[in-house]
Amino acid sequence: MFGYLQGLRTSHTRSQLSGVAGEIYRASFAELITTDGPNAAPSTYPAAAALLHGFDVESSNQSVAIAPSEDDVWIFGYGSLVWKADFPYIDRRRGFVWGFKRRFYQHSIDHRGVPEKPGRVVTLLPGDPAEDRVYGVAYRIAAAQKSAVLDHLDYREKNGYERCSLKFHEYLSDTEPIQVIMYVATQANDSYAGDVWQVPCIARQIFTSAGPSGPNRDYLFNLALAMDKLFPGAVDEHLTELVACVRRHIEQDEPVLLQRALLEEITNILCQWVREAVAEDEPLDHGEISRRLEALHRSCQKSGWREPLLDIQLRRQRLSPSS
Repeated sequence: MFGYLQGLRTSHTRSQLSGVAGEIYRASFAELITTDGPNAAPSTYPAAAALLHGFDVESSNQSVAIAPSEDDVWIFGYGSLVWKADFPYIDRRRGFVWGFKRRFYQHSIDHRGVPEKPGRVVTLLPGDPAEDRVYGVAYRIAAAQKSAVLDHLDYREKNGYERCSLKFHEYLSDTEPIQVIMYVATQANDSYAGDVWQVPCIARQIFTSAGPSGPNRDYLFNLALAMDKLFPGAVDEHLTELVACVRRHIEQDEPVLLQRALLEEITNILCQWVREAVAEDEPLDHGEISRRLEALHRSCQKSGWREPLLDIQLRRQRLSPSS
């Protein structure tokens, strides 16, 4: 990208610098937002795919076999625990619980969002005990590891989730129900978002949110992939509608919004560079501007780089009189 900078002068206007920014964008940044670029959204999500591979064959993640006992506990996961079990378990089963509906009604400020820009994750709402069921995975925790695992999960689910106990029914099996512990975010917790925003608004929030655990969209797509692979044919209209809506944003809105955002970022870097040179009455330092542009390019290799830019652009779009 250094070659495009050689002809720059401190007398160049913002309009002229925008033209140079366009050249730099096409040469070095456009690939970042194309469908076949290095940061394109994958069709298969590794975290979920790895967990789902051989699900029924590899029922334990322990290197040394631990015999089950009556003091073991079972943990039921219906969100990220389905595909991200970051704790030791000696058995796992597919299944469901009756009488609940899974909804993306909980704000996430510590995993898939941040306090100033929360993401959305799932919780369970009461439903029809005879009609509504939520599918997920139950993990058997050995008695010797029970305390450590529950402490870990209490911390992982600290943003509004509480433990409760209920019966879990194994998928495609007539075995006796298993008593399990699960974590539910109640409507009384501070991060409960509820249904004040319908699916299109929730989808836009997921589309533009990211946190320490990664982009919010990855949470959604991992969960959808897990449900599809583990429970083929099972219906979850809320999840299906959100996936379709977020994918539309990615396919139709994201390329345009990211191009606009990156062009602005590059132009701002060039304008700031020129202003600094004028203020200090110094010649343009092409090496310095190249380093700044390279820093921007590197930042676009990191997980979650898209979402803040998308959020800014969508906010501007909504405020624009012509939108």
